[in-house]
Amino acid sequence: MFIVHQGIRRLGNNIHLLNTTLQSGSHRISSSAVMSQKLKNAKRIEGLDSNVWVEFTSLAADSKVVNLGQGLPDISPPAYVKDGLIKAAVDDRMNQYTRGFGHPPLVKALAQVYGKVCDREIDPYKEVLVSVGAYGSLFNAVQGLIEEGDEVIIIEPFYDCYVPTAKIGRA
Repeated sequence: MFIVHQGIRRLGNNIHLLNTTLQSGSHRISSSAVMSQKLKNAKRIEGLDSNVWVEFTSLAADSKVVNLGQGLPDISPPAYVKDGLIKAAVDDRMNQYTRGFGHPPLVKALAQVYGKVCDREIDPYKEVLVSVGAYGSLFNAVQGLIEEGDEVIIIEPFYDCYVPTAKIGRA
């Protein structure tokens, strides 16, 4: 899904070209024909395109190096994990989008586990959020809490996305 504020108008002609090409039966679509105009990133993200992980991953691209920096160990998951994935993949009951905050059985299980850890009852529908990862969660939380011009204090050591996330929020 493309949602680019100014780019959406520019995409209009290209989408029409793509639809016309597809309807004519031609399946050879040139990326330059579809994207004849390059979309520009917002100015607020200039200078935020590099971080320690980008550099580390490029250094670890050497085949003699094992990258343990981002959860990339070269080991196979245990058999019970693979079996569970196979079972889940062939189960034809779960083929719809789930609740945006986490699948109900998962948030209930997490509430039970962390309720014991925290020694209190946790409401799975009000106090548990399942997300796609730390970066997305941190970004969404910060963007939802800061306003333009706010002061954000980041204590070292810090996660590499804290500063760019605050800058994008114009804090």
